[in-house]
Amino acid sequence: MFIENLKDPKAAELLSSDIAKLQGLLDDLKSLRAGAYPSRDTLRNAPFLDDYRVINRGIAALSGDVTGHPTISGTNEPMLSSPLFVVLKDIGAARTLSRWYRLGERASR
Repeated sequence: MFIENLKDPKAAELLSSDIAKLQGLLDDLKSLRAGAYPSRDTLRNAPFLDDYRVINRGIAALSGDVTGHPTISGTNEPMLSSPLFVVLKDIGAARTLSRWYRLGERASR
């Protein structure tokens, strides 16, 4: 999020959207700290990212071929995630600022 002018009519909408994303991330991080993994339903509904890699663009992110993403249509579409916060290799999941992802194979390159 970047806001230059708080008087811009879209500023409140942008702030509300980012607050909701950050609150969701905060809730998930608190659950992980308490030892609770995401539910099966949460992961079942999460986009699937195959041939993925963790990249650093000033902050860690995911890159790979995504299926089932709410704003990227198609199957196995290339994507770059929002900032990455957690990778849970043992259950094949990752949490970015925006959402959970189910992870497939890690890229070999």
